Amino acid sequence: MSFRWPELLWAVLLVPLVLLVWMRGERRRTQRAGVFGNPALLPNVVTARPGWRRVLPVILYLLAATVLLLALARPEATAQVPRDQATIMLVMDYSESMLNTDVTPTRIEAAQEAADAFLEEIPKRFQVGLVTFAGAPSVEALPTTDKDVIRSALRNAALRRGTAVGDALVRALQASRPPNLVNNERPPTAVLLLTDGESRSGSPPLAAAQQAREEGVPVFTVAIASQPPQELQEIAEVSGGQAFSAPTSAELEAVYRDLGTRLTYVEEKRELTSYFMGGAALFLLLGAAASITWFLRLP
Repeated sequence: MSFRWPELLWAVLLVPLVLLVWMRGERRRTQRAGVFGNPALLPNVVTARPGWRRVLPVILYLLAATVLLLALARPEATAQVPRDQATIMLVMDYSESMLNTDVTPTRIEAAQEAADAFLEEIPKRFQVGLVTFAGAPSVEALPTTDKDVIRSALRNAALRRGTAVGDALVRALQASRPPNLVNNERPPTAVLLLTDGESRSGSPPLAAAQQAREEGVPVFTVAIASQPPQELQEIAEVSGGQAFSAPTSAELEAVYRDLGTRLTYVEEKRELTSYFMGGAALFLLLGAAASITWFLRLP
Protein backbone atom coordinates (compact mmCIF):
# COMPACT_ATOMS: atom_id res chain seq x y z
CA MET A 1 0.00 0.00 0.00
CA SER A 2 1.17 3.53 -0.78
CA PHE A 3 -0.14 7.05 -0.23
CA ARG A 4 -0.69 9.75 -2.84
CA TRP A 5 -0.06 12.51 -0.27
CA PRO A 6 2.39 10.84 2.17
CA GLU A 7 3.37 14.19 3.73
CA LEU A 8 0.01 14.26 5.51
CA LEU A 9 0.92 11.11 7.46
CA TRP A 10 2.75 13.32 9.96
CA ALA A 11 -0.67 14.35 11.25
CA VAL A 12 -1.14 10.82 12.66
CA LEU A 13 1.38 11.77 15.36
CA LEU A 14 -1.27 14.05 16.84
CA VAL A 15 -3.28 11.01 17.95
CA PRO A 16 -0.88 9.77 20.68
CA LEU A 17 -0.46 13.41 21.76
CA VAL A 18 -4.23 13.71 22.27
CA LEU A 19 -4.18 10.42 24.21
CA LEU A 20 -1.47 11.75 26.53
CA VAL A 21 -3.45 14.96 27.11
CA TRP A 22 -6.57 12.94 27.94
CA MET A 23 -4.70 10.66 30.34
CA ARG A 24 -3.21 13.68 32.08
CA GLY A 25 -6.66 15.22 32.40
CA GLU A 26 -8.04 12.02 33.89
CA ARG A 27 -5.22 11.93 36.44
CA ARG A 28 -5.91 15.52 37.49
CA ARG A 29 -9.63 14.83 37.77
CA THR A 30 -8.94 11.90 40.11
CA GLN A 31 -6.62 14.03 42.22
CA ARG A 32 -9.19 16.82 42.53
CA ALA A 33 -11.86 14.33 43.57
CA GLY A 34 -9.58 13.08 46.36
CA VAL A 35 -9.17 16.57 47.76
CA PHE A 36 -12.88 17.02 48.42
CA GLY A 37 -13.66 13.54 49.74
CA ASN A 38 -12.45 10.83 52.03
CA PRO A 39 -11.09 7.99 49.93
CA ALA A 40 -11.87 5.53 52.75
CA LEU A 41 -15.58 6.30 52.41
CA LEU A 42 -15.62 6.07 48.59
CA PRO A 43 -16.62 2.35 48.47
CA ASN A 44 -19.73 3.17 50.53
CA VAL A 45 -20.79 5.85 48.06
CA VAL A 46 -19.78 4.39 44.69
CA THR A 47 -20.81 0.77 44.21
CA ALA A 48 -18.91 0.28 40.90
CA ARG A 49 -16.24 2.07 38.96
CA PRO A 50 -16.38 2.45 35.16
CA GLY A 51 -12.86 0.99 34.71
CA TRP A 52 -12.27 -0.11 31.12
CA ARG A 53 -15.67 1.22 30.06
CA ARG A 54 -14.36 4.72 30.64
CA VAL A 55 -11.39 4.09 28.36
CA LEU A 56 -12.99 2.12 25.51
CA PRO A 57 -15.04 4.97 23.93
CA VAL A 58 -11.97 7.19 23.94
CA ILE A 59 -9.88 4.49 22.24
CA LEU A 60 -12.56 4.04 19.60
CA TYR A 61 -12.66 7.78 18.94
CA LEU A 62 -8.88 7.91 18.62
CA LEU A 63 -8.92 4.95 16.23
CA ALA A 64 -11.51 6.81 14.16
CA ALA A 65 -9.25 9.86 14.10
CA THR A 66 -6.24 7.76 13.08
CA VAL A 67 -8.05 6.09 10.21
CA LEU A 68 -9.50 9.44 9.11
CA LEU A 69 -6.04 11.03 9.01
CA LEU A 70 -4.76 8.07 6.98
CA ALA A 71 -7.64 8.58 4.58
CA LEU A 72 -6.63 12.23 4.08
CA ALA A 73 -3.27 10.97 2.77
CA ARG A 74 -5.24 9.11 0.02
CA PRO A 75 -4.06 5.48 0.37
CA GLU A 76 -3.66 3.37 -2.76
CA ALA A 77 -3.12 -0.30 -3.49
CA THR A 78 -2.06 -2.16 -6.63
CA ALA A 79 -4.69 -4.57 -7.91
CA GLN A 80 -4.98 -6.98 -10.83
CA VAL A 81 -7.89 -5.83 -12.98
CA PRO A 82 -9.16 -7.25 -16.28
CA ARG A 83 -8.24 -5.32 -19.41
CA ASP A 84 -11.16 -3.81 -21.30
CA GLN A 85 -9.43 -4.30 -24.65
CA ALA A 86 -6.08 -5.31 -26.03
CA THR A 87 -4.32 -6.37 -29.20
CA ILE A 88 -1.95 -9.35 -29.18
CA MET A 89 0.31 -10.07 -32.12
CA LEU A 90 1.48 -13.67 -32.47
CA VAL A 91 4.85 -13.67 -34.23
CA MET A 92 5.78 -17.27 -35.02
CA ASP A 93 8.84 -18.82 -36.58
CA TYR A 94 7.94 -20.86 -39.70
CA SER A 95 11.47 -21.69 -40.74
CA GLU A 96 12.32 -25.24 -41.82
CA SER A 97 14.13 -25.90 -38.52
CA MET A 98 10.70 -25.93 -36.86
CA LEU A 99 10.27 -29.43 -38.32
CA ASN A 100 12.76 -30.82 -35.80
CA THR A 101 11.32 -33.54 -33.56
CA ASP A 102 13.07 -32.71 -30.28
CA VAL A 103 9.65 -31.34 -29.26
CA THR A 104 6.84 -33.86 -29.78
CA PRO A 105 5.57 -34.34 -32.44
CA THR A 106 7.52 -31.47 -34.10
CA ARG A 107 8.40 -27.96 -32.99
CA ILE A 108 5.90 -26.37 -35.36
CA GLU A 109 3.01 -28.71 -34.46
CA ALA A 110 3.65 -28.24 -30.74
CA ALA A 111 3.72 -24.48 -31.26
CA GLN A 112 0.43 -24.58 -33.17
CA GLU A 113 -1.27 -26.69 -30.50
CA ALA A 114 -0.02 -24.37 -27.75
CA ALA A 115 -1.25 -21.36 -29.73
CA ASP A 116 -4.72 -22.95 -29.83
CA ALA A 117 -4.63 -23.23 -26.05
CA PHE A 118 -3.49 -19.62 -25.81
CA LEU A 119 -6.42 -18.44 -27.92
CA GLU A 120 -8.74 -20.21 -25.48
CA GLU A 121 -7.18 -18.40 -22.50
CA ILE A 122 -7.60 -14.82 -23.66
CA PRO A 123 -10.97 -12.99 -23.64
CA LYS A 124 -13.08 -13.03 -26.79
CA ARG A 125 -13.06 -9.21 -26.89
CA PHE A 126 -9.27 -9.16 -27.42
CA GLN A 127 -7.95 -8.79 -30.96
CA VAL A 128 -5.27 -11.21 -32.15
CA GLY A 129 -3.09 -10.90 -35.25
CA LEU A 130 -0.62 -13.35 -36.75
CA VAL A 131 2.76 -12.75 -38.39
CA THR A 132 4.83 -15.71 -39.52
CA PHE A 133 8.45 -15.37 -40.52
CA ALA A 134 11.46 -17.15 -41.89
CA GLY A 135 13.79 -15.19 -44.20
CA ALA A 136 11.01 -12.58 -44.47
CA PRO A 137 7.86 -11.83 -42.46
CA SER A 138 4.33 -12.41 -43.70
CA VAL A 139 1.14 -10.99 -42.19
CA GLU A 140 -1.18 -13.98 -42.15
CA ALA A 141 -4.01 -12.22 -40.31
CA LEU A 142 -4.58 -8.65 -39.21
CA PRO A 143 -5.84 -8.15 -35.62
CA THR A 144 -9.31 -9.62 -35.26
CA THR A 145 -11.63 -10.92 -32.56
CA ASP A 146 -12.41 -13.98 -34.72
CA LYS A 147 -10.06 -16.57 -33.24
CA ASP A 148 -11.01 -19.13 -35.90
CA VAL A 149 -9.35 -16.91 -38.50
CA ILE A 150 -6.11 -17.09 -36.51
CA ARG A 151 -6.38 -20.88 -36.07
CA SER A 152 -6.90 -21.34 -39.81
CA ALA A 153 -3.95 -19.07 -40.61
CA LEU A 154 -1.73 -21.05 -38.23
CA ARG A 155 -2.52 -24.27 -40.09
CA ASN A 156 -2.21 -22.86 -43.61
CA ALA A 157 1.01 -20.86 -43.30
CA ALA A 158 3.91 -22.36 -45.25
CA LEU A 159 7.37 -23.19 -43.94
CA ARG A 160 10.34 -21.53 -45.63
CA ARG A 161 14.02 -20.86 -45.19
CA GLY A 162 15.84 -18.25 -43.08
CA THR A 163 15.23 -16.44 -39.79
CA ALA A 164 14.60 -12.67 -39.72
CA VAL A 165 13.40 -11.88 -36.21
CA GLY A 166 13.92 -8.11 -36.40
CA ASP A 167 11.92 -7.73 -39.61
CA ALA A 168 9.12 -9.84 -38.12
CA LEU A 169 8.89 -7.62 -35.03
CA VAL A 170 8.79 -4.44 -37.12
CA ARG A 171 6.08 -5.94 -39.33
CA ALA A 172 4.04 -6.94 -36.26
CA LEU A 173 4.24 -3.38 -34.91
CA GLN A 174 3.03 -2.04 -38.25
CA ALA A 175 0.18 -4.55 -38.52
CA SER A 176 -1.02 -3.86 -34.96
CA ARG A 177 -1.43 -0.10 -35.44
CA PRO A 178 -5.12 0.84 -35.77
CA PRO A 179 -5.93 2.68 -39.01
CA ASN A 180 -7.41 5.64 -37.11
CA LEU A 181 -4.44 6.05 -34.73
CA VAL A 182 -4.37 9.54 -33.15
CA ASN A 183 -1.23 11.02 -31.56
CA ASN A 184 0.43 7.58 -31.73
CA GLU A 185 -1.85 6.40 -28.88
CA ARG A 186 -2.69 2.79 -29.55
CA PRO A 187 -4.79 0.47 -27.34
CA PRO A 188 -2.82 -1.88 -25.05
CA THR A 189 -0.73 -4.05 -27.36
CA ALA A 190 1.71 -6.88 -26.79
CA VAL A 191 3.79 -9.11 -29.05
CA LEU A 192 4.23 -12.82 -28.41
CA LEU A 193 7.32 -14.01 -30.27
CA LEU A 194 8.04 -17.72 -30.66
CA THR A 195 11.17 -18.98 -32.40
CA ASP A 196 13.75 -21.76 -32.19
CA GLY A 197 16.80 -19.75 -33.22
CA GLU A 198 18.58 -16.42 -33.51
CA SER A 199 18.08 -13.94 -36.31
CA ARG A 200 20.25 -14.58 -39.39
CA SER A 201 19.13 -11.76 -41.70
CA GLY A 202 17.18 -8.53 -41.88
CA SER A 203 17.11 -5.63 -39.43
CA PRO A 204 18.74 -5.94 -35.97
CA PRO A 205 16.28 -7.53 -33.50
CA LEU A 206 17.36 -5.23 -30.64
CA ALA A 207 16.62 -2.16 -32.76
CA ALA A 208 13.14 -3.54 -33.36
CA ALA A 209 12.80 -4.24 -29.63
CA GLN A 210 13.74 -0.62 -28.88
CA GLN A 211 11.11 0.56 -31.35
CA ALA A 212 8.56 -1.65 -29.58
CA ARG A 213 9.50 -0.09 -26.25
CA GLU A 214 9.09 3.42 -27.67
CA GLU A 215 5.61 2.48 -28.87
CA GLY A 216 4.74 0.94 -25.50
CA VAL A 217 4.52 -2.61 -26.85
CA PRO A 218 6.24 -5.25 -24.68
CA VAL A 219 7.59 -8.31 -26.44
CA PHE A 220 7.22 -11.66 -24.68
CA THR A 221 9.61 -14.20 -26.15
CA VAL A 222 9.30 -17.99 -26.07
CA ALA A 223 12.30 -20.14 -27.02
CA ILE A 224 11.15 -23.49 -28.31
CA ALA A 225 14.66 -24.89 -28.76
CA SER A 226 16.46 -26.88 -26.09
CA GLN A 227 19.17 -24.16 -25.99
CA PRO A 228 17.36 -20.78 -25.65
CA PRO A 229 19.06 -18.03 -27.68
CA GLN A 230 20.45 -15.17 -25.59
CA GLU A 231 19.02 -12.83 -28.19
CA LEU A 232 15.46 -13.59 -27.03
CA GLN A 233 16.30 -12.62 -23.45
CA GLU A 234 17.72 -9.32 -24.68
CA ILE A 235 14.68 -8.60 -26.87
CA ALA A 236 12.37 -9.11 -23.90
CA GLU A 237 14.47 -6.93 -21.59
CA VAL A 238 14.81 -4.06 -24.07
CA SER A 239 11.11 -4.03 -24.97
CA GLY A 240 9.85 -4.34 -21.40
CA GLY A 241 8.50 -7.87 -21.80
CA GLN A 242 9.69 -11.20 -20.43
CA ALA A 243 11.53 -14.22 -21.81
CA PHE A 244 10.38 -17.83 -21.41
CA SER A 245 11.90 -21.17 -22.31
CA ALA A 246 9.73 -24.12 -23.31
CA PRO A 247 11.82 -27.09 -24.50
CA THR A 248 8.93 -29.58 -24.25
CA SER A 249 5.39 -29.59 -25.59
CA ALA A 250 3.83 -29.62 -22.10
CA GLU A 251 6.01 -26.73 -20.91
CA LEU A 252 5.17 -24.77 -24.04
CA GLU A 253 1.44 -25.08 -23.34
CA ALA A 254 2.04 -24.03 -19.72
CA VAL A 255 3.91 -20.94 -20.91
CA TYR A 256 1.09 -19.99 -23.24
CA ARG A 257 -1.49 -20.35 -20.47
CA ASP A 258 0.64 -18.19 -18.19
CA LEU A 259 1.00 -15.54 -20.87
CA GLY A 260 -2.74 -15.58 -21.41
CA THR A 261 -3.20 -14.61 -17.77
CA ARG A 262 -0.45 -11.98 -17.90
CA LEU A 263 -1.89 -10.29 -20.96
CA THR A 264 -5.50 -10.49 -19.78
CA TYR A 265 -4.93 -8.66 -16.50
CA VAL A 266 -3.11 -5.43 -15.81
CA GLU A 267 -1.90 -3.88 -12.57
CA GLU A 268 -3.62 -0.64 -11.65
CA LYS A 269 -3.51 1.69 -8.69
CA ARG A 270 -6.82 1.69 -6.83
CA GLU A 271 -7.56 4.43 -4.29
CA LEU A 272 -8.72 3.16 -0.89
CA THR A 273 -9.82 6.49 0.60
CA SER A 274 -13.50 5.59 0.68
CA TYR A 275 -12.76 2.34 2.58
CA PHE A 276 -10.72 4.22 5.17
CA MET A 277 -13.48 6.82 5.54
CA GLY A 278 -15.96 4.01 6.10
CA GLY A 279 -13.70 2.46 8.74
CA ALA A 280 -13.34 5.81 10.51
CA ALA A 281 -17.13 6.24 10.54
CA LEU A 282 -17.55 2.75 11.99
CA PHE A 283 -15.11 3.42 14.87
CA LEU A 284 -16.84 6.75 15.51
CA LEU A 285 -20.28 5.15 15.72
CA LEU A 286 -19.03 2.36 17.99
CA GLY A 287 -17.45 4.89 20.33
CA ALA A 288 -20.62 6.97 20.45
CA ALA A 289 -22.79 3.90 21.03
CA ALA A 290 -20.58 2.70 23.90
CA SER A 291 -20.54 6.12 25.54
CA ILE A 292 -24.30 6.60 25.31
CA THR A 293 -25.03 3.06 26.52
CA TRP A 294 -22.78 3.22 29.59
CA PHE A 295 -22.76 6.93 30.48
CA LEU A 296 -25.83 8.39 28.70
CA ARG A 297 -23.62 11.02 27.09
CA LEU A 298 -20.91 11.51 24.54
CA PRO A 299 -17.37 11.95 25.90
